Amino acid sequence: MENFYLVDLINAVNGSFIIGNPHLKIEEVAIDTRTLKKGSLFFAIQGKNFDGHDFIRSAIEKQVSAIVYSREDINLKYFFPNLPSLVKVENTSVALEQLAIAYRKRHTALTSIAITGSNGKTTTKEMLSSILRRKHKTLSNKGNFNNRIGVPLTVFDLASDTRYAVFELGTSEFGEIEALTKIVLPDCGIITNIGSSHLQYFKTPENVLQEKKNLIDGIKKDGFVVINNDNQYLKTYLPQISKKVITFGLYSGADVYAKNIKLWLDRPVFDMYIDGKNETVELPIKGKFNVFNALGAAAVAYGLGFSFSEIKEGLANFSPPNMRMQSYKLSNEAVIINDAYNANPSSMKESISSLSQSYPDKEVILILGDMLELGDKAADFHSEIGKFINSLPNVKMVCLFGDLVGYIKDEIKDKKVKYFMSKRILLEEVEKELNANSLVFVKASRGMKLDVVYDEMILRDKLKGK
Repeated sequence: MENFYLVDLINAVNGSFIIGNPHLKIEEVAIDTRTLKKGSLFFAIQGKNFDGHDFIRSAIEKQVSAIVYSREDINLKYFFPNLPSLVKVENTSVALEQLAIAYRKRHTALTSIAITGSNGKTTTKEMLSSILRRKHKTLSNKGNFNNRIGVPLTVFDLASDTRYAVFELGTSEFGEIEALTKIVLPDCGIITNIGSSHLQYFKTPENVLQEKKNLIDGIKKDGFVVINNDNQYLKTYLPQISKKVITFGLYSGADVYAKNIKLWLDRPVFDMYIDGKNETVELPIKGKFNVFNALGAAAVAYGLGFSFSEIKEGLANFSPPNMRMQSYKLSNEAVIINDAYNANPSSMKESISSLSQSYPDKEVILILGDMLELGDKAADFHSEIGKFINSLPNVKMVCLFGDLVGYIKDEIKDKKVKYFMSKRILLEEVEKELNANSLVFVKASRGMKLDVVYDEMILRDKLKGK
């Protein structure tokens, strides 16, 4: 944070000043004592599975400069006279958002971009950030900092010379997108797609759309929104949008579209069309769905006035996020790909399909885990994945881990399929099948932690070479 003091915080969050220095300069806000730095301001956030108030002693021992807290039963006298500055509020989570809103409003020269959607948010964010950094200092969320805690923490990293900020907005309940847009004050935004994600909370894709479109309402009146023209839910909603719209898709009906997509290359190549002009673009990440992500990022950059050459250069040089189509070639020439950051029915189908198209001559071994947060239709969605896998001729083996993947197993016919209760045994079984023509693909929701299989396979391979 820059030029922000404790008195500014007190006014922003309507807090009660208990003790300390009201003119204390705030340079960093933290919520986790494990990564806490000396001199930081500590927010004692209360979550579903944790309470930051339980770590106040640790925060004081690490010499924080100030603490924001809310519980009445905290005996702070125990730490006297080594107390930092103290501010008491009614709700620390609400106060964190209020502080972020106040700090964001100070950056009047900032262009803020918000990204939401069922799939592709993080990769689109990284692609767009890579383009914007060609010209100016750009900030974006780290990792999965896309919720009502992560977004405020990202806002606090804004500096006076930050020209662009790209905020990924996630949601797991109604009203979250609206709350996040009030924090980031977007000048423009993009909805990557609407699909079968978070149905445990939203029940239907139509409800997902109702939540995601709050982003559009939160964009400034003179701003613009970028919409996936190939998505059935978004395309139906297009006539209702009053703000300026830029569309993207795989067909010429969109403002930004692609032709001549070549997926058989290790780095996908396609012709991108923008405003009547076209250039051949190469991506450093596999998958047809990542062509979609690139088109979305390009559409935002185009709306912000970036040239075609700047867009092309940014896409060619972006660094793919971890656990998203990461690939590694083993010593026996087999290829393993990790896409285990998250999964829902559409992303599962798209990624498996893209790999089958990209490597038509490879023998594909699928390592799949549960797709989570799908609600009452979870069994049906997993069954659909099993039926889909049946249609792919180059799938040699399917290895399943989790509770819901049993529905996938029930639908797979005429292919080698095994269910495992141990990741270690799963890994050992896969290693028996590997040869120079093997392609191993790991995909599941993040909660299944199947990325450890990918990591362990690489580690074992490296140890063999020693």
